[in-house]
Amino acid sequence: MTANNPIERYSRQIVLKEVGGQGQKLLMKSKVLIIGLGGLGSPVLQYLAASGIGTIGLADGDKIDLSNLHRQTIFSLKDVGSYKASKAKKFVSAINPEINVISYKKKVDPINIDKIITEYDIIVDCTDNHSSKIVINDACFRGEKTFVSASVSGFFGQVSTYKSFKLDSAGIPYPSYRCLKIDQNNEDDCDHIGVLGPVAGILGSIQATEVIKQILGEKENLLGKLLIFDGLSNRMKLIKINWDQNNPLNGKV
Repeated sequence: MTANNPIERYSRQIVLKEVGGQGQKLLMKSKVLIIGLGGLGSPVLQYLAASGIGTIGLADGDKIDLSNLHRQTIFSLKDVGSYKASKAKKFVSAINPEINVISYKKKVDPINIDKIITEYDIIVDCTDNHSSKIVINDACFRGEKTFVSASVSGFFGQVSTYKSFKLDSAGIPYPSYRCLKIDQNNEDDCDHIGVLGPVAGILGSIQATEVIKQILGEKENLLGKLLIFDGLSNRMKLIKINWDQNNPLNGKV
């Protein structure tokens, strides 16, 4: 066995009928951008790199802090003080050197995001605040990019996939993140309300699974649906997200 033998490396997922050799080729040709390398971004990166995504972009302008380590499992104590994007790139190289990794040591904002997302097929939102998610959502609408977004706080989290630039079978636009109607003036993040590390790991793993299913073209996905996870009761539920035709900023900006 050699480190660059794809048949051996990916054998346990190639054997899946939903993947197979053709599916593995799709994964290896795909380009995925992960925005945010925290509690969600860490498991997303781990599993997408291990699955053989061909090109992975890493966007995060933060440096690693000691308080990150309980949930951001791709980093270690010796990484504290370093840029997350730089250390995450080294992490990928250590587990799968065949992957092309592009790091952006910057926070995405309305000025730079359109340029950053241009070369990618799927954008994975692992940020921890509503305002960043709105910026990413609107850019994905403009750029016609598949947008897989998650959020987590405390023992709870949610995941969905958005393609608001497309119409469903009834000719109605698919919902965007804006359809969740979250009050931007009442946002908070894990610095203030806390988060349990394993819960972030669960939600990030679901995100990674959803990204892979999007690449493979699986019809069973979270498009137009919101998966809600309750880590206290160990319950999950799916709810339909309705397109809000009365919202003038429903991705159409």
